[in-house]
Amino acid sequence: MPLNIRQAQTFIELHGTATERARMEALRGSATDTVTPPELAALQNPDGGFPYGFQAGEPSTLHHTCQVVDWLEDLGQTTSQSAIAAYAFLRSRQTLGGIWREDPALRRDDLPLWMDPDSTAADIYLTALCAATLLRDEDASIGVDRAVVWLQTQQGRDGLLQGFKLHASWMAMPAFAEMLGQEARPTRRLITGLGKALTPEWAASMIAEMLRRLLDAGYSLRTEVVARGWELLQQAQQPDGSFESEEAPEGAVAATLAVLQVARLLGRTR
Repeated sequence: MPLNIRQAQTFIELHGTATERARMEALRGSATDTVTPPELAALQNPDGGFPYGFQAGEPSTLHHTCQVVDWLEDLGQTTSQSAIAAYAFLRSRQTLGGIWREDPALRRDDLPLWMDPDSTAADIYLTALCAATLLRDEDASIGVDRAVVWLQTQQGRDGLLQGFKLHASWMAMPAFAEMLGQEARPTRRLITGLGKALTPEWAASMIAEMLRRLLDAGYSLRTEVVARGWELLQQAQQPDGSFESEEAPEGAVAATLAVLQVARLLGRTR
């Protein structure tokens, strides 16, 4: 069944925050506001990062900063002062070995595993995430290259990155494709591993995020895993227009926005 774009948009209009609704308008090409949403600008810390849990006064994190940069991209704000400061924060937090790791000062009981400063799996996840995010920053090419060199040492026999295998691997795809090329062995191993891992049991949010990263890496519907993922995604739309999230039910709006991102990249906006 083809994706019902209008139904997905209606779901976001009814349930999304002001920023989520603004992102949706930008994705469908009808946004007229060209400034960073004030609720985002107000959250940004003096160091350029965005706070843990998007709670004012909390320390900046790599994870939340990358998430906001992604939103700014939807809004066409990648050259805004907010984005420039966020890029600078991310660049400043890379180690000499090419790794991105959250500040140890963030240690707390409720810290998600993928942000744990003491976890190699979190290092892999965050390095893949930051490298992909900084591909949009022309001042970060050396740092991204260092990250890709290190990430190659973390590939398993199945071609996937270790730790949070699926998420880290699809997040790394744009950086691998940019720095090594689509035909390089490490890149081919990543995409082959993802293709073998993809099943109908994946949450729609997972499929959408993987597709978005593969499309960012220059792949298209001519690539088998992209075509299969897109078919599965179209079948996953709920009666109310939404899509299932790994963080159900609170993540349904984010998942639905991720699907609209994919539809836009594929030129399926109607």
